[in-house]
Amino acid sequence: MKTDLRALLKHPTIRFLIAALAVAAAYVGHGHVTGPARIAPSLQERLDRAPATVNILVTTPFAPEEFHIRLYQQLGNMRGVEGRTAKLYSVSPSNVRFLSRHYWIQRLNLAPDGDS
Repeated sequence: MKTDLRALLKHPTIRFLIAALAVAAAYVGHGHVTGPARIAPSLQERLDRAPATVNILVTTPFAPEEFHIRLYQQLGNMRGVEGRTAKLYSVSPSNVRFLSRHYWIQRLNLAPDGDS
């Protein structure tokens, strides 16, 4: 039995799968660890009050492209883009946290007129 496991672990496909799972786990773990730091204190205070939705500004290191805009539209109501910042309204707190875990998100702020 022990030799069967060793032989299996020496197989290139199994080694690749183990490496791929390790990379995927590191990617997801990185998002969970660094995500909360991307949420501005004012937005975090609002989230702590457990609102149904919030209005946010999503800043990235680049102007949002079609992929990013489609994701934003799935999470809330898109109200436009100014430079590298997108205005996203009616976003649930769980979607704010989901968005914060993406490595390409630089900052999530409460929208100035963000009284939800």
